[in-house]
Amino acid sequence: MTDLTEFKSDIVKCVLIVAAIAEIISIPILGFSLLFTAGLIVGTAVTILNFVLLVKAGEKVMEEKRAMPMVGGYFVRLVIYGVFFVAAVKVGMHAAIGCAVGFVCLHVGIMVTYLIVYGLFKKKKNPLNDWTEPKEWNDLSVYDDEDDDWNK
Repeated sequence: MTDLTEFKSDIVKCVLIVAAIAEIISIPILGFSLLFTAGLIVGTAVTILNFVLLVKAGEKVMEEKRAMPMVGGYFVRLVIYGVFFVAAVKVGMHAAIGCAVGFVCLHVGIMVTYLIVYGLFKKKKNPLNDWTEPKEWNDLSVYDDEDDDWNK
């Protein structure tokens, strides 16, 4: 399996940069809001934590060859998102908006890291495309399936 440690750290760095940019953009819109900043920090921290949990669940699925860690991990991550967002809503609307923006920072960070750094500029080798030679896929038409005899 491909080692994605450097790729994960690149994503986390990009998430932190995106969160800083979101904070800078929010100042002319909301003014300096301590609640927004706190919500943004909490949302970014929660989304990074959930990203790490997702990666761990994916590694466990690859080791065990069963989907239960991924399905169970999905519900755990969903509950974590929900608990922190509800807490942010109870604190105030600016905190809730900041928390939601923090949640989105991960997705923007992944897109920027994968599409721009690894794809467009090709500064680093794409870790998700480690094929050195073309893969041969099975031709499914060679298999005889008893369901195919319906028109005879």
